[in-house]
This record gives sequence, C-alpha cells and structure tokens, in this order.
Amino acid sequence: MTASEAVEAATLMQSLHEAQKATRTEADDPDEGWKQHCIDTYTLCASQKKPRWTGDCNACMERCKGQHAWPFEMCRQGKGGKG
Repeated sequence: MTASEAVEAATLMQSLHEAQKATRTEADDPDEGWKQHCIDTYTLCASQKKPRWTGDCNACMERCKGQHAWPFEMCRQGKGGKG
C-alpha cells in the first residue's frame, strides 16, 4: 500500500466513523475513542515518512479493530521497518 493509498483509506475510515457517529446515540457505545486511535496509529504506521515503523500495518489495523487497542508489540516505530 502506498502512502497516498493509506491516507485515502484513513480518510474513508474517518468518513465512515463520522457517519456512524452522527446516526448513533450516546448509549450505543460511550467509548468510541479506540476507533480514532486505531485510525490515527495506522496512518502513522503506513506513512512512508520517518520514523519508519516495523511490522505489517494492515494486520495491526485488523488486530486493533478487534482488540480496540493498537498492538505495539507487532507494529511500532523503529529503524528500517517495512511499515
């Protein structure tokens, strides 16, 4: 995935998040912060800018969606990563 594709994917996910948020009540899920955390961290991970990240950013995004927390043990900032 190129950097521009990653930004496009993050933008799409953000748009979907905003649409869901607009149609949902507070009682549905009061702690939605994990979704934005996943999106923001994925965007950093997939970016081709320094610092580079180690790990498979796409796999980490899927794990984040399931676990509601970014798996820093799998994907983190590091030297020479394949992000």
